[in-house]
Amino acid sequence: MAMHILFRDQPRTLLLLTDEHALTFSYAGDADADRSHQSHGSEKAQYHDNANNGGSASQGSRVLVDFSPKETIDISKYRSLSSLPCYGCLGLIAVDGDVFLAVITGASKVAEPVSQVETVYRIHGLEFYCVSRANWDFTALDPAGNPLDSVGTYPGDNFDLATTSGGGAAVSSNSGMIEHPCASLKKLLTDGSFYYSNDFDLTSRLQSRSAEPTFDIEGFDETFMWNSFMISELVKFRSHLQLDEKEALDSSRFLTSVIRGFAETVPTRLGGIPASLTIISRQGCRRAGTRYNARGVDDEGNVANFVETETILYTPQFLFSYTQIRGSVPIFWEQDVQLLSAKVNITRAFEATQPAFMAHFEPLVTKYGPVHIVNLLAAKPGEQELTHRYRQHIKLASEVALANQLRETRFDFHSETAKAGYIAANKILRFLEDDAVQFGFFLYDMEVRAVVAEQTGAFRTNCLDCLDRTNLIQQIISRQALELFAEKTEILRLDEELKRRHSVLWADNGDQLSKIYAGTGALKTSFTRSGKMSIAGAIADATKSVSRMYINNFVDKGKQNTMDMLLGRLEGQEVVLLHDPINDYVLAELSKRRAEYTSSREISIFAGTFNLNGCLYDGDLSSWLFPNDSGFDCPDLVVIAFQEIVELTPGQILSADPGKRQFWEHQVSRHLNARDNYVLLRSGQLVGTALLLYVKASEVANVRNINGAVKKTGMGGMAGNKGGVAFSCDFASTKLCFITSHLAAGLSNVEDRNHDFRTIKSGIRFPRGKTLSDHDMVIWLGDFNYRIDLPNEEVRRRIKEDDLDALYRYDQLNLQMTAGKAFPYYNEAPINFNPTYKFDNNSDDYDSSDKARVPAWTDRVLTRGSNIRQIAYNSAGLRFSDHRPVYASFTATVYTIDRPKKEKLSQELYAKRRGYVGQLLDLDGDDSGGPLPPPSTDKQKWWLEGGKSARANIMPPQQNMILNHKRPANPFSPTNEPDFISIDQSSGGNPQQAHRPSTVSMHSAAAGSHGPPIPQKPKALAGHSMHPTPLSEIPPALPPRRANTISASMDSSGLLGDTDLDTPLQTFSGGVAGSRPRSGTNGTSSRTSSMSSTGSGGFQQHPSTTTARRGDFPSASLPKINRIRTEGSSATPPPFPPRPGSSGSGSSIGSGSQGSKALPDLTAMRSAPQDRFERSGGYRDNVTAQPLRHVEKMPPALPARPKYMPDASFGGVGASGKPIHSPVDGGGVRAQPALLDDDDGDETLDSKWKALA
Repeated sequence: MAMHILFRDQPRTLLLLTDEHALTFSYAGDADADRSHQSHGSEKAQYHDNANNGGSASQGSRVLVDFSPKETIDISKYRSLSSLPCYGCLGLIAVDGDVFLAVITGASKVAEPVSQVETVYRIHGLEFYCVSRANWDFTALDPAGNPLDSVGTYPGDNFDLATTSGGGAAVSSNSGMIEHPCASLKKLLTDGSFYYSNDFDLTSRLQSRSAEPTFDIEGFDETFMWNSFMISELVKFRSHLQLDEKEALDSSRFLTSVIRGFAETVPTRLGGIPASLTIISRQGCRRAGTRYNARGVDDEGNVANFVETETILYTPQFLFSYTQIRGSVPIFWEQDVQLLSAKVNITRAFEATQPAFMAHFEPLVTKYGPVHIVNLLAAKPGEQELTHRYRQHIKLASEVALANQLRETRFDFHSETAKAGYIAANKILRFLEDDAVQFGFFLYDMEVRAVVAEQTGAFRTNCLDCLDRTNLIQQIISRQALELFAEKTEILRLDEELKRRHSVLWADNGDQLSKIYAGTGALKTSFTRSGKMSIAGAIADATKSVSRMYINNFVDKGKQNTMDMLLGRLEGQEVVLLHDPINDYVLAELSKRRAEYTSSREISIFAGTFNLNGCLYDGDLSSWLFPNDSGFDCPDLVVIAFQEIVELTPGQILSADPGKRQFWEHQVSRHLNARDNYVLLRSGQLVGTALLLYVKASEVANVRNINGAVKKTGMGGMAGNKGGVAFSCDFASTKLCFITSHLAAGLSNVEDRNHDFRTIKSGIRFPRGKTLSDHDMVIWLGDFNYRIDLPNEEVRRRIKEDDLDALYRYDQLNLQMTAGKAFPYYNEAPINFNPTYKFDNNSDDYDSSDKARVPAWTDRVLTRGSNIRQIAYNSAGLRFSDHRPVYASFTATVYTIDRPKKEKLSQELYAKRRGYVGQLLDLDGDDSGGPLPPPSTDKQKWWLEGGKSARANIMPPQQNMILNHKRPANPFSPTNEPDFISIDQSSGGNPQQAHRPSTVSMHSAAAGSHGPPIPQKPKALAGHSMHPTPLSEIPPALPPRRANTISASMDSSGLLGDTDLDTPLQTFSGGVAGSRPRSGTNGTSSRTSSMSSTGSGGFQQHPSTTTARRGDFPSASLPKINRIRTEGSSATPPPFPPRPGSSGSGSSIGSGSQGSKALPDLTAMRSAPQDRFERSGGYRDNVTAQPLRHVEKMPPALPARPKYMPDASFGGVGASGKPIHSPVDGGGVRAQPALLDDDDGDETLDSKWKALA
């Protein structure tokens, strides 16, 4: 079912449209702000603490999604975004701060496992449409993903997107081309290896889904669902829909699942009956990657290049299916990427590997039944070590949880086929025949619609890459299964055409899987296709081998990064979240209730570093590994770093000898295991620099995701004589990093050492883009080679005098860290031991050679993180090297997040909140009131009928009349009071009080006409606004507030209640009478306006005032307005206290104005009699609401506001000269915002008035 994509600009919205339904996407945020925030994040901001966020995901881009019938959408507001058809939506992804919608625009039918029931399509066209902004609209990419030349920017510009591969790239107006953010993703997804189906669950084998077509995307297997990261939020959105809406969404086929691998159907015959043969291979995405970037197993049991391959044979009578699996050897191993060779390295000890091994096979046995392992590794270095470890793990697993569930056949493919050729590979059948019969196959009777037989086990085949050898053996096993099927169904034998097509399909399958993992087609496919090896086939294999070497060394790294982005595996990658207020509430509650699903505990860590000077030593290391001042006997984690583990000769730099590292591994392990049971989790080496990570056997299960990285800095980054080795791991839910480095030598080469530090810091990259800043705690140790900037004689004299503080003041590392040039945000404990370099070997004497090097603290241990506390920092007395070993001990807080408990709590909170919101909104009720009115604007309000304007000019009927203050505050309340009253008698003839015609709007009623003259302010109030809020902007009357509510609200603000509690609030006159004014919607209210309307006495009606009734005024819709005026006042508004910051007591508000009055002194106001200001160390908390009867009865002056503070990190003082402390623990000084006034103020004022300031 083809769809179309439309868009509109305001608000930015994309619309996927079918004949019956629409799926809309709107961006809920500021795209430019989000992109700016992403690109300007500092290193310190990136450094996060899982302890604080509870392990929750970072906040992502927000998108609004809505699913609705087509007839409810006003299509006229949308325009076509592309003329390309849309066949399905893969989901949403955030790239470079923008959110993109991935839509399939080109596909071809390649397979039909069940004729006319199930259909599989290969993707060859895909577009990424930007949801957040329009910059990427109407631009085009060529088939390679590169931008085309500039084209029209709108459909009216005669640009037909159907002739290209569609929108996606921005085109620079000047020259060039700006690569589309999703260009690499599009290139990956359209390489011919991705498939989808709108008919059935393509992620499941036939036996699991049955022959009846079903499509429930929530039940798809995420192991093989490559767009699970992009579509996860849309699947969550679907889960919140009603049942009928779910069915409508599924039938519209908006949401699509994608697999990667191979799928193809070819016609054939079986016993003279027309049939179809299909092969579907599904590559797992849990540990996806390229050849040398993804090897072995991870802590969750996922292996590299894991593929489920299903052979399906369809006839009108029977439906046959047979499933096999392949995958990398499930232990922790890697291969170094080198031009000529790739050495196999097993990176984790046997004891630490067994949990991951079990995590891999237990789900396989649950899903497929007993697993028969077919190991095709050769008996040569590297592969032989893998085979040995593999068999050890199989033996241990078979003795415990997986007894009788695992079997192994070792078949050295190269050895067996060396003489007789690949035809000898068929000899493997005699080892597999018994289990092949026992496992059987899946068979479905199409006539009676019933399952006849099921497959009860599976063969798991592996070689080193799980490509060429594996594909050939799996083809042989698949053919054997077809022959068993022919025997069972009395067909007796397979047609030759079927055998030939079967071989060709398996060869194509091998080529496709090899291109995905290694970059080229499979080797040995010449034999797979024809059953014999030719000279042309041998030449083709040699060519492919050379191509693989180039691709693996120079191309795969970029492909790996793209795959990680597609799968959401990059460290710190932004996620796209659907805007769901209920979910926002749940996230906030989860953060508050973190203690319910998060626990913490202390672990102990020992870190030691030693420059060995190329020496071997088989003596006692206890003084270094188990010092008396470490604070504990047996630490939970032990980190050991070595430098110059081999002599740094040219030969060793080119190819380091691992023998010495293995010697020291044995030495350290021997000492540790003499105290407790320790496991070597990982070891790594870069020429002379080595790093070892040990953990107590009892803590092995808590350490996961162990990865390593190296960075060379010698000879400009070409040589490994200098550089760093780093390990990353998760201890429970806390991310830890350990790194050792050997920096540039030489007394004066300080800047070179700083440069080495920056190179290692920026160059260390763990899998999925993780950097040093992405860890909660970092321990960096090694030979940093920083020296002491003092003469040799003085340094040695200071050492003898034990004056280490004087030496430390000239320590280069200390100076560089203080200046911020090296190791920012890292900490080092005080140094209380003598310099550790350079000694004569086997002596305590410093260098006595002709070079006479200056003693220095070259060997250091630094830390970074808020959850680590150092206990000890010292050196040990081992003397066989020219350095002394250094050690440090720590305690660290690690956090454990109970994921199931957190998920359960999240679901409970969501259900509870949704029920609460549903009750408030009556979501299930019948909305009989019809649609809501349009939203209000500045010119129109929803409660004004007939489109009447919300703004109007009000003119009194006579020139000497003003608005009647006795009318209710709510203009819609019934009253007999007139609208206007005469001011002749009440004003006493004061010309300043005789107002001109009032206005409630600065806008003219008729376009182009001039409004009435603006009322003049009293000169004593120059600069202060007297404009009331427009009357028509007052909504209908609210229910009257209770007296105690008004009183409480006033008391809680520290305000005097000078209005009758039963009087409605005057919302248009600047706030509650006597309260501190607030800025209104038009920005015209001020401190003066509200006080003048309540306390000045200028509006209270005189008993003999003449009145004008509503009938005297031509308007029929005048609002009713109330003004309160106190008795005995003059026409002139009262004076106000001086603004804080004004100089002198005689300053006036209306400077230079005629009739302006000097303001009373603030001191006099404070010393007013008690009948005016009830004071007893401050204003009373409970003030009886009384109307003000004298002009002078106003609130006291507000206290002085503090001056602006500079940077909080350097402290600051308030207006009174006292420091302003942060409320957080530690009493630190926090910066204050800039305020208007800066007088010193009076510290004796009541605290509530201080709060008002």
